[in-house]
Amino acid sequence: MKRFPVLILILISLAMPAAAKPAVGYSIAPVGEMGANGSFGALNLAFMVSMESSVHAGDIELSVNLSPYGRVFQGADLRISTPLFAVTDHPFNTLFPNTMMWAPKLSVGALFRMPDDWNVTIGLSPFAFHDTNYVFEFFSPYILYSITHDKWGWGMYVVRFSYFFGEGGR
Repeated sequence: MKRFPVLILILISLAMPAAAKPAVGYSIAPVGEMGANGSFGALNLAFMVSMESSVHAGDIELSVNLSPYGRVFQGADLRISTPLFAVTDHPFNTLFPNTMMWAPKLSVGALFRMPDDWNVTIGLSPFAFHDTNYVFEFFSPYILYSITHDKWGWGMYVVRFSYFFGEGGR
């Protein structure tokens, strides 16, 4: 448990050198996972900082998970993500009315799930697209490792919408 704050500091510091055009935003997505404490589902609400908003490299996300069933607050997440590549000429252009950049993202993070479950995650968003201030992600799986219970699990964001404010996204 003593290594957990060090992991958070390392994740944040990795994103700092990429700061060129930062932008802030929010994200909303339903999330589901199968972890050490069984199945889990909630609405994920996130505050995001994009260190390089033109390609969303070094995005830092702090989110809470809220559920209408039982306990409202289900946990919190801290993640950092970056695209693996970014292209504008791709086979998915016909799905959008505007030109969208296809930029599959890789993320790493730390999660806390109620009542007392600490996890680390690695995620992939193979269908991540962005346009000026918007990011759309579809079918984004992640694996998680429960430090508390020494077990592996998995989760997925089926659809995720993010919006970044101001001129930083342009």
